[in-house]
Amino acid sequence: MPFSALQAAEWCGGKIEGAPGQLFDSMESMELAGANQMTFIGTAAYGRKFDQCPAGGAVCREGLAVSRRVDQTLIIVPDADLAVAEILGRLAPLPPYPPAGIHPTAVIDDSASVGAGVRIGPYCVVQAGATIGEHTVLMAQSFVGRESQIGQECVLWPQVVIREGCRIGNRVVLHSGCVIGADGFGYRFASGRHVKIPQIGGVVVEDDCELGANTTVDRGKFSNTIIGQGSKLDNLVQVGHNVQLGKHTILVAHVAVGGSVKAGDYLVAGGGAVVADHQTIGPGAQVAGFSAVVSDLAAGDRVVGAPARPGKQYFSELRALHKLPALVQKIQQLEQRITELESSTKNNSQ
Repeated sequence: MPFSALQAAEWCGGKIEGAPGQLFDSMESMELAGANQMTFIGTAAYGRKFDQCPAGGAVCREGLAVSRRVDQTLIIVPDADLAVAEILGRLAPLPPYPPAGIHPTAVIDDSASVGAGVRIGPYCVVQAGATIGEHTVLMAQSFVGRESQIGQECVLWPQVVIREGCRIGNRVVLHSGCVIGADGFGYRFASGRHVKIPQIGGVVVEDDCELGANTTVDRGKFSNTIIGQGSKLDNLVQVGHNVQLGKHTILVAHVAVGGSVKAGDYLVAGGGAVVADHQTIGPGAQVAGFSAVVSDLAAGDRVVGAPARPGKQYFSELRALHKLPALVQKIQQLEQRITELESSTKNNSQ
């Protein structure tokens, strides 16, 4: 959708330096942007080389020194990333939702409750007693189990599974392949075999959460597994049974959270991090990617490594580790010197 610099500035609340009427076809990164495209400048390094870029304009963080040509227009904003999000929100095409109503191939139990403005796509299944809130969208082949509840304005992308007895809040987005409410992984070994422990709890996903493709949240053993309001879980995240995640949690791809973990608000865990069963994590904790949390974390802790420990300690140990080859060589030289001195002393005594 073509747009002008003036329109972009109005969308993101920016100030224009250059031609307000300059037109753009789309947005692109500085490395790929053409003359009819707008890019963004978030660092001083990009500001210095902007005039070498073909882009006709850029969203720029205020306070940066920018080299620009006379044919380039800037939109100055406090935060370039947030401004770009505002502009892209206006440029994004409408999602390919199914038409309003229920597709003829969908199977909706007579006892299910379907709100006004709901869109249910091909081959969806909504079981007995389930509730679908107003203006929620179920894309093709999605499944909603019996007595589960989905709030208003949610989007379930294709092949999402919500098992029985789960509750999804308002404005929740579940991406393709997401599974909510599968059995928790509970077994005990007895009489030469693994005995399954029934998982009779559910899952609660609170308002404004977004869960990525093929992410799984297991149902609780007794009570519910909880994903706190506003949380964002990336693709391929595993949340175990009875976990309680606080509000506005961020879990990046491949994070695995063990059963019965309790985490405060604003937890951030980088890709590939794991949290062992039954740990307690305070609000605002940050876990670096590929780290392993095997003990409780206090509020605001920032940890890295396996086992996870404070960053200062981890990097100190890492620097010492890099010195080991030289240290081993030095010890070998000292051992050789001691051997030579002992031999010399023995010869002199004879």
